Amino acid sequence: MINRAVTLPLLFTVCAAVAFPQSTRFRSGVFLHHSTGGCIWGPNGSATSVPKEITAYNQQRGFTGQDAVSLTESGWPTNPWNNEWERWHRIFENGDTVNADIRPILSSQRIIVIKSCYPSSAMTGYGSAADTLTPTRKSMYNYKWHWRHFLKAMKERTQNFFVIWTNAPLVAASTNDQAAQLSHQFCLWAKDTLANGLDAGFGSFPANAYVFDFFHKLAGPDGKLPATYTNSSSDSHPNGAATLLVAPQFVREVFDAALAYEGLTSILQSSIPSSDQIILQQNYPNPFNPRTTIRFVLPRSERVSLHVCDALGRHVATVVEADLTAGVHTVPFVSRDLTSGVYFYTLVSGQQVITRSMVVLK
Repeated sequence: MINRAVTLPLLFTVCAAVAFPQSTRFRSGVFLHHSTGGCIWGPNGSATSVPKEITAYNQQRGFTGQDAVSLTESGWPTNPWNNEWERWHRIFENGDTVNADIRPILSSQRIIVIKSCYPSSAMTGYGSAADTLTPTRKSMYNYKWHWRHFLKAMKERTQNFFVIWTNAPLVAASTNDQAAQLSHQFCLWAKDTLANGLDAGFGSFPANAYVFDFFHKLAGPDGKLPATYTNSSSDSHPNGAATLLVAPQFVREVFDAALAYEGLTSILQSSIPSSDQIILQQNYPNPFNPRTTIRFVLPRSERVSLHVCDALGRHVATVVEADLTAGVHTVPFVSRDLTSGVYFYTLVSGQQVITRSMVVLK
């Protein structure tokens, strides 16, 4: 095969030794939100809503009865309304049980979607470790610190699947260039670094969590909410056009990710350690541009390679070439210079070889 030099990250994260719940389905849950979340729930003057998109999702996949997915919504927590990342940090460490006790929700729901309202984008600077002495300070350092803490709590709740919205962008009249760019950079970190297991301060990203990058679905290049998606130049609440754009993506991403986790738990329950077979899952998302994730399961520790070839069989990337432990492994893959088309990724472990196809769509 021709070896085409494509610069791609040789990166992998490991999600092994996790106690997954037994016989658990991740098809229903609750969306905990404030005003911007309510706008996207819809219909908000648009032709769609999250409930309508859920109905369409079930119809497209033939899901009925107990197979159908569902989601309710709740304005929560209610006191105070300005729910910043500092508040979620306290909530998930049971530090606000009087006003916002998350424990009954965790026990009654499988999928938990959380978000912060648009004031979270009013960031003040990069900050430093000293900022943690003032947890409400809206610095980059504090935001990352808060996320790492509540994600640690989420990681321990394998019987739940969590979805975290990134910041909601502000209109130009309610922010400034520095704050808008800080919010842009923070949300990039959340989706591209943290969620890919590349954050040195956290490590491998939990298999039972997903980052929904709400910020970059609406924000313009300047990091601010464009007039196209708001009711007025002084109102940062998303309008019907934003609902029409985001609601379908929200439903698809939430339930595709939750069902992937459901499948992952089933694989672990049935295949480790009783099976000697390696398992290679379909990449998600697919099609993708430029990032996707590949998961595979190893029944034992051994040497593993994961390669990508184009439709003509030409090698374009070595994603993993390493000695790995038994368990579930999550691999981020970045297409970068690859053109649109069908590609094949092949996992080789001992004498076993598995190949699947994926689509780059630019």
